Amino acid sequence: MVLRDRIPQGVSEPSYRQIFYTSRSDAGVDVDRILQQSRHNNAVDGITGLLWHDGDHFLQVIEGPESSIAATYARIAIDPRHHEVTVLSDRPVPKREFGYWSMERVGTSGMDDGPVLARLERRLDNAPDAVRRAFTAAAQR
Repeated sequence: MVLRDRIPQGVSEPSYRQIFYTSRSDAGVDVDRILQQSRHNNAVDGITGLLWHDGDHFLQVIEGPESSIAATYARIAIDPRHHEVTVLSDRPVPKREFGYWSMERVGTSGMDDGPVLARLERRLDNAPDAVRRAFTAAAQR
């Protein structure tokens, strides 16, 4: 699902907030269901990002308007499907670094390293070095 910000002419583009976190997933978590719900909610709230899951850990970046990110992260932090939630970065960003996708999923399930890394590289094209390194390291586990 592609998001398109509609900014009236003469109005400056809003600044965004970006949170990058990691957590441990509970056994048997249904990542497809999480992703389906996240894509819907994120499209409504103007949030974009990237979700990585390797069966045991999540890495996720979410970005969007401050109020949307605050509310979304508050839900994420108390979600019982994962634990040991650790914020790696919480910062303002002047523009989206993850394009206009409501949520991109990358993981290791059944994928060769080459396609996973190529897909990550495309999604992380505008991301800060620390974020890019963390996702690339996760893909190479």
